[in-house]
Amino acid sequence: MQPLLIETKTVLQHTMFIKEVNVKNLSNPLHFHNEYEMVLINKGSGRRIVGDSIEDFSAGDLVLMGPNLPHVMYNEKEYYEPDSTHEVSAIVTYFRLDWLNEDFINSNEVTRFNELLRDINRGIHVHGKSQEVIIKLLKKLLLSTGLKRIINLLHILNLLSETKEYKCLASVGYSNPHNKKDVQRINKVYAYIMNNFTEDITLKNASMLANMTVSAFCKYFKGQTQKTFTQFVNEVRIGYACKLLYNDNLSISQVCFQSGFNNLTNFNRNFKQYIKISPSDFKKNLKG
Repeated sequence: MQPLLIETKTVLQHTMFIKEVNVKNLSNPLHFHNEYEMVLINKGSGRRIVGDSIEDFSAGDLVLMGPNLPHVMYNEKEYYEPDSTHEVSAIVTYFRLDWLNEDFINSNEVTRFNELLRDINRGIHVHGKSQEVIIKLLKKLLLSTGLKRIINLLHILNLLSETKEYKCLASVGYSNPHNKKDVQRINKVYAYIMNNFTEDITLKNASMLANMTVSAFCKYFKGQTQKTFTQFVNEVRIGYACKLLYNDNLSISQVCFQSGFNNLTNFNRNFKQYIKISPSDFKKNLKG
């Protein structure tokens, strides 16, 4: 699969490749590649899938992903409308570490560094003061060249190896189950969900997109995502509901139906299952 917005051959010719991206919306499908990837979202919002993790993203979102880890980012629906004025701005960095020799990697001096790389293989989301510092370093990295660029990258990785201000995204047991055919198939299903989760989504339609029977698709989807189809759809809907709850003009009932749920009881139950508090308590907490 092609890495986000650049040619694979370009990455292979460099130890590191960094680019500032300014587009109307994110359009790349689910993909994975042999390089590490770091993505800073400067402007834009939506949902990202990293392995079996589904989370919302917004400006300031900073993630690192290891080689061969399936991932994709989708913007909100309004970004794809013909008359949309929305924009996405990001700094995307691809890098390889195969130039670090085995003796260095296995030395006691870099134990924490090795732990960091193991975590990055699951994808990590950086937060706190470390996020703020790395955002500044990334802007320096974008402007630097040659050896200075490598030094700045190592500075970022060293900072991350010394902090706990990040969380892993994919689950501990996650491993990439995808081959090229699977990526194409599951991408159709993901796109169907992301484009229609506020409306009626049927298992039958998803199965047809995957060219499978319903029973075969259910087993396949669980194997690919570590979640049932219903769990996956509900996670996406609840993430969107959290965003809507920031709007004081919307009632809990309006948020429920605008998120794709067809009754309030089901919405409240799922919200509490994923967020651990009720929608009304969530809304109260927003007001302090």
